[in-house]
Amino acid sequence: MPSRDRERTRRRLLDAAFVEFAAYGIAGARMERIARIARCSAGLAYTYYGGKDELFDAVQSEVASAAAVQFDARDLPGYAARLYDLHHRHPEFTRLATWQRLERRGCVSRVAEVEAIRAAQESGLVSSRFSAEQVLQLVLAIASMWSNAAGDADHVERRRSVEDAVRRLVEP
Repeated sequence: MPSRDRERTRRRLLDAAFVEFAAYGIAGARMERIARIARCSAGLAYTYYGGKDELFDAVQSEVASAAAVQFDARDLPGYAARLYDLHHRHPEFTRLATWQRLERRGCVSRVAEVEAIRAAQESGLVSSRFSAEQVLQLVLAIASMWSNAAGDADHVERRRSVEDAVRRLVEP
């Protein structure tokens, strides 16, 4: 029974930290506030996660598995459209990713995606006008460019534009 309580506490901490980090970033987040929202002590939060950076890493890992947008270097326009859909449905994911880029430059490792793009370039499926790293960054930027846009009225057209822009970017 105690392990179930531990897991429930971990889950509450991750949920509270997700909200806190999305709203305030890493620097602005407070472990005391996260613990209060999770209904536990700050000491317990530190015991479970060691500190704010480790808790942020746990949240990032959790978000990545929850979002699970399938990457396919052979279909970058489809990948960009799926990412756009994620950003549209869950703007908090976008905020968390933005904090990651702002506060932890160079910490995100996307080696597998870059290598897959490089292989697609070598086989002629993806243009080599840009390096594989540049292609990935451009695809991510295009997919998230309307992440703060309000309303569903233009959603279908925006999605189509994202897909078309990436298609034109990567076509050989």
